Amino acid sequence: MSRGAIVCVDDERFVLTSLRDRLSSFLSYEYEILLAESASEALEIFAELEEEQIPIPLIICDQIMPGMSGEQLLIEIHSRYPKTRKILLTGQISFKEVIDAVNHADLYRYIPKPWDETDLSLTVREAIRSYFQDCQVIEQNEALREANEALQREIIERMQAQQLLQESEERLESILNSLEEVVWSAKPNPPKLLYLNPAAEKIYGRPIAEFFENIELWLEVVHPEDRDRLAQTPQLLLEKGILNVEYRILRPDGEVRWLSSRRRVIYNAHGVPIRIDGIIRDITQEKLAQERLVYEALHDALTGLSNRNLLMERVENSLQRAKRNPNYLFAVLFIDLDRFKIINDSLGHHVGDRLIISTARRLEELVRTSDTIARLGGDEFVIILDPIHDINDAIRIAERISAQLKQPLNLEGREVFTSASIGIALSSPNYHQAADLLRDADIAMYRAKNKGKSCYEIFNSEMYAQALAQLQLENDLRQALLQNEFRAYYQPIYFAKTGTLIGFEALSRWQHPTRGFISPAEFIPIAEENGLIVQIGEWMLSSVCQQIQYWQKQFSLQAPLKVSVNLSAKQLKDPNFLQKIDRILAKTGLQGCNLQLELTESMLMDDVENLMGILSQLRVRGIHLSIDDFGTGYSSLSYLHRFPVNHLKIDRSFVKGITDNIESLKVTESIVALAHNLNMSAIAEGVETKEQLIQLRLLDCEYVQGYLFSPPIPAPAATNLLARSFPVKTSQNI
Repeated sequence: MSRGAIVCVDDERFVLTSLRDRLSSFLSYEYEILLAESASEALEIFAELEEEQIPIPLIICDQIMPGMSGEQLLIEIHSRYPKTRKILLTGQISFKEVIDAVNHADLYRYIPKPWDETDLSLTVREAIRSYFQDCQVIEQNEALREANEALQREIIERMQAQQLLQESEERLESILNSLEEVVWSAKPNPPKLLYLNPAAEKIYGRPIAEFFENIELWLEVVHPEDRDRLAQTPQLLLEKGILNVEYRILRPDGEVRWLSSRRRVIYNAHGVPIRIDGIIRDITQEKLAQERLVYEALHDALTGLSNRNLLMERVENSLQRAKRNPNYLFAVLFIDLDRFKIINDSLGHHVGDRLIISTARRLEELVRTSDTIARLGGDEFVIILDPIHDINDAIRIAERISAQLKQPLNLEGREVFTSASIGIALSSPNYHQAADLLRDADIAMYRAKNKGKSCYEIFNSEMYAQALAQLQLENDLRQALLQNEFRAYYQPIYFAKTGTLIGFEALSRWQHPTRGFISPAEFIPIAEENGLIVQIGEWMLSSVCQQIQYWQKQFSLQAPLKVSVNLSAKQLKDPNFLQKIDRILAKTGLQGCNLQLELTESMLMDDVENLMGILSQLRVRGIHLSIDDFGTGYSSLSYLHRFPVNHLKIDRSFVKGITDNIESLKVTESIVALAHNLNMSAIAEGVETKEQLIQLRLLDCEYVQGYLFSPPIPAPAATNLLARSFPVKTSQNI
């Protein structure tokens, strides 16, 4: 059996293990050798040993350690455990440090590092022997002192004993009366309350006398849900001797409180229970805090709905029920708000948050209490319909949700319209994990959004195959940059009145090695989502600038040839965007006046002040700016005049209808007029008929592009087009 513990402290693990092995070799495992790599760890070990009442005859500590030094640690140990012998290990120590350690830490001895095995063995043995010798002397002295004091008290204080006892009882009573914890004592058999302090009245809300009069009142006030469990505790207490239990009580005013009770059986010399003592503490606030932490870990902070963690737990539970009962059905609805980003960007995040909260409240009104609504973040919600009879139940709920979310909301004095795309996944024996069910509902939601928004789709295996294909396309897209599979195509832009070629719009095309050309409508959204759009955009700028410079050198142009390149929002948010522009211009030798960058309306509303600074820097470089697809977004006219924009591009949806749709004509006329009032020019895209061209000329629209003139064409075809419009430079004028 171990006689105690020896604590070794060193921040080098190798030294600790070497020291342990050496001590074990000559102490014959009489002592437990505990290792600590820091002062704080050593103090924790001492506290644990003290709690277990294990003697600690010796601590061996390294002098130099991070944080608290060995000397400081031994001083701290001495203040708490003065009897423990202290040996300091050191590779270097001054005489002053030795004196300080002896004076303040009662240092037994220091041993240099590396230690001498014999010296270490003799020193440790002598230190342990000294410890137990002192303990024996102290015990003997203590026993003698106690005997003398007892004799003196018996002789000198016999007459005062009664008075001292009375004072002691009064002090104890005063202490017990001041405690906030309930202190009680009772006889076990037959049950009888012996003592109860006044705190019981405050916690239980009942006079103390009631507990003395009715010994069963302790159990009667327990919450009905906890009463059966508490009824079993007396027998458990007698079996174990000590028992801790937590439970709820009901006060006379109806308030529920959580209590923690610690009970202990007192036995006589024959082991017979003679008394039970206990302390009861009110832990209501602690329980409320714990419940709050659990709630916050499982619920969305903005809406109070279930979060992803709780959602996955609920889906797993539903899957388990479905496995036990083959006829059990439930459904998962994945809901994504349409146009949320536009609302959030244009009206502000505060309005966006209000919209999310209002949507959550609407959804709560449309489902049963047995269903679960969760917010995954952003504008994504998930509903578990559990249980359902068949898929029609889920469809009916989806249709109700779709109809309800189409209704306008008044937020911050604004009438806001939105809708939702909903994906439905029905439970089946094929599902084994909650993540798979959620994934398929998500896939169905994206299908609904691509279908035209404000509708629902039910997941099927074909959707999963398409999702895998989409994933493969994303992987191929990453390889496309490495394999140089992108191409720049050019759609010519003409002066509307004369038909003079004045420039091009550059459009990216992807030449896939097996699928051929892939439409930008297919790969650009993927690139936007995974961030590759920044790299693709940089490649596009570099490629176009090289091509423009080639054309500048090849042809005699009356004015700088301008080529437009579309920018993405992620490119503008790139902190190195301007440096990349400068690097490309410097590398190609191109002047900024040949380059025109196109932005969308929604990009103008995101971080306006920062964007204005970037656009101003582009203007300084001579680069022209245009707003693409104008009229389809939500830009604020109060901001528009502040941006250094040169052109407004009229979206093809308006151009298409200007000859037979009065509204399209009016919108187009308004955009041209707005451009002119802001000292900008107008560019109409998607011109396909002569009638459209004539109408645009009448509206005084300066520039046009579209299939009436040419589709986007590769660089060689664009070069041929320029050759028909401009003379080729000779060797004399190059």
